[in-house]
Parts: sequence; C-alpha cells; structure tokens
Amino acid sequence: MATFRATGPLIWVFVAVASYFVVENIRQTIQMLGLGHTYSSVNTTSCTLSGCEDIVVDPETGLAYMACGKLPARQHWLHPDDEYDLAHEKEADVVYVMDENDSYSEIRALERSSDGSLQPFTQDFRVHGFDIYWSPSAREEMTLMFVNHQLGQNAVSIFSHTRGDDYMVHEETVASDLLNSPNNILAMSRRAFYATNDMKYISGVRREVSQYLRLSSAHVVYRSEQGKFSIAAKGIKYANGIARYKDWIYVAASSYPGVHIYKARPDHSLALLGSVDFKDSTPDNIFIDPLTGQLYCASFLRALEVFRYFKHPSLNTTTTASTKIVRLTQRKDLSNGGFDIESILIDSGRLMPTATIAAIQRRNNVKRLLVGCVMCDAVVACDDANLIE
Repeated sequence: MATFRATGPLIWVFVAVASYFVVENIRQTIQMLGLGHTYSSVNTTSCTLSGCEDIVVDPETGLAYMACGKLPARQHWLHPDDEYDLAHEKEADVVYVMDENDSYSEIRALERSSDGSLQPFTQDFRVHGFDIYWSPSAREEMTLMFVNHQLGQNAVSIFSHTRGDDYMVHEETVASDLLNSPNNILAMSRRAFYATNDMKYISGVRREVSQYLRLSSAHVVYRSEQGKFSIAAKGIKYANGIARYKDWIYVAASSYPGVHIYKARPDHSLALLGSVDFKDSTPDNIFIDPLTGQLYCASFLRALEVFRYFKHPSLNTTTTASTKIVRLTQRKDLSNGGFDIESILIDSGRLMPTATIAAIQRRNNVKRLLVGCVMCDAVVACDDANLIE
C-alpha cells in the first residue's frame, strides 16, 4: 500500500489553511456577538419614550393622574453634569388621566393671558414628583403641583384644574434658593406645600460624593401661604418621596434606606417620630391608600444597576435592575418602627427596568396596583386582588 507523506512545504500550507478557518470562525463569532463594536443610531429621530415617574389617584373617582415625560430630559435632571441639548427639546412633559379600562386622556397645560383668554403654557415643563390638593368645600376643584426642572432653575409649577376638564390653568411657578434639588412634593393647600430636596448640591463632584457616601445633606422645605420658604426637616440621606396620612408625614430616605415618620409642628417644621428601616432595598416614592392608611413604596433591589440604567437607559435591555413593592401597615405603637413590612411584588426587570411609584386604583369595582417608572415608556397594571387589602 502506498503511503502519503506530506513534505515540509505541504505541512505549512495545511497549517496555514486550518489557521485561517479557525481565525475566521473566531472573527465571525466576535462579530455576531457585537464584541468590540460601537454603533450609531439610524432612523430613530422620530422615536420617543415617556416615563411616568409619579402617580396620584383621585380617592373619589378612582381616576389615576400620571406625570409623564421624555427620557432624555429626565436623564439630564438625574445626571445634571452630562451634556444634553435642552434648548432643542421638541415636546414638553404631559399629564395623563387613566381609568380602569386603561383609557387615557391628556390634560393640557394652559395659562391665562392679560385679557382672560387661555393660551398654551409657554414655560419649560419637565416634571418630576407631583401632588394634588382637593378643595374641602368643592372636591371637583383641584390644584396640581409639579416639581419642574426648568432650563434656568428648579421650581414648583402650580395649576388649577376642574375634575373632568381636559386642561389645567397655570397659577404660578415658584423658586427659591432652598428649593435647590427638588424631588417630590406634598400639596397642603392651593399655595402651601412641603418639598423634598434629594441632595444639597445641584451638580458637580460634591453631588456625586454626597450620593455615593450616603451623606445626610438632604432636607425638606416648607412653602407657606404667603410664599415664604423655610427648612422643615434636615439631616436626611437622599430625601425622595413624601406623603401624608392624617397627622403623619412620611419621607422616603433612599440612602438611609427607609422611611422617616414626622409630625408637623405649629410653625410647620417637622418633628421626627421614628423611622422604618428597609435594609435590603432603596425606597423611592410613597403612595398612601386613603381607605386603609397603608403605605406602598416602590424600592430598588440593585441600586448600582439602577444608577447604571438611569445613566444609559435602553428599554428592556436589563433584567438586573430589580424592583420590590413594599407595603407598610401601621401598628398602634410607633416605637421600634411601628409598622409591619411586607413585600407584595418583586420584579426581576422583565415587567419594567425599574419602578418609582406603586399606586392603588379603585374604580367601578376594579381594584388594582399601578406601577410607574421614571425611565421607561409604560405603566404596569397588576390586577391580582391579593396585592391589595
């Protein structure tokens, strides 16, 4: 039998051909996985995403009012040191109203001209937290207050609204040196409110250091009927959501992490009564069920992943920035926390990348949990009655 024996040159040809196919296979694999490549967006200029950072439910009608906005502008007030072309924004934020059938209507922002006519609202409108005040004597008369991150200042914009109308009328926009980094708001009357400042510094290295070192530099301010601002509570680690039930005012301290319980003094400063520790999650906004007095808090389970997502949001590309919805039920004794804590929902990131508010909606025998998110384009409705007492 003849035996084939490769000579020296043929061996090198064989090695070269085999090496080529191995290298080419590796190259194609790397290309398929997208490793080492960056891409520019194509044909995305007409695409927009809205996030509903905060939700307030009318306790009488069950209609859900949602403050929603575009992601780029929200990235700017979450990361104020990043470059962003604010001057060429095409759309302002929006207020939506949702019923139990997921039917949406939009409330237009208008302002009254000198002759009494109504015209489109011309100021910047970049909403964060918001709240509604209902007139005790005429419940259909509502005052909507928005934390508004305007181009030149952080402010609170106040509008009047009549239940059922498709517009709200601008009453005033107020700013103060004490309103340096507003996050959420608690409406106390048509003009008075409490607002949280999440950090002492608006931007720069000191803001980053305060956040990552969890410094107690945040505070709550009070704005009186006469328009005077004062510090109501200080020494808070990232003051976030704020809400009220009867005589108690609750403030989410995200970097604490937990919820502080206050009671207002006659001068409107806040006396600390106690705190509820969260330990394994970071609370954001607070919703209080008016029927039970229970607190519902949206909280982050993986805060570093949340920060990373807020920096570079890309909808449904992360399953790591998980969220937990926590319910707090008050006990008779406020000592040792004074609340029973239970987790009623945990999302790995499949429903939405993060969540910032969980609100109870009851309307026409429908009872459900609404979950909103500051940096996504959806509101999640959970119809499991077991989530709500």
